[in-house]
Amino acid sequence: MNIKSAWTTPARSQLLRRVLLGNAAFSTTTGAICLLDGAALTQMFNMPDPLLLPGLGIQLLLFAAFIVWIATRQNVSLALAWTIIALDFGWVAGSAALLPFVSDILTTSGITAMIVIAAGVSAFAVGQIAGVRQLQHS
Repeated sequence: MNIKSAWTTPARSQLLRRVLLGNAAFSTTTGAICLLDGAALTQMFNMPDPLLLPGLGIQLLLFAAFIVWIATRQNVSLALAWTIIALDFGWVAGSAALLPFVSDILTTSGITAMIVIAAGVSAFAVGQIAGVRQLQHS
């Protein structure tokens, strides 16, 4: 199954597939920005390590590829979907835990970016839970 057919499938897994693919698009966009514009963002956010964002960008691109792989299987693995959900909530919890420690280091733009990204990741996790529950109850 390719991305287009995963998106348009009328199967009962459509919600989960669409939210997973949205998550992958968000992760790809964020990863590409971190990788390609990491130096400027590092300076704008006052980050102490210039390699942090490019390294994060590579990891996000790999994560997005994993999500696409899951979303385009003939049968979406619920165990892997729950793994993505757990990783997403881990990101949100990690961001919340880091915020008090970086609030004196990062600029307002950096803190805002952390919060906005965590909110987006949280929304995808909630949507994925709805998709998994729909699939389980169909």
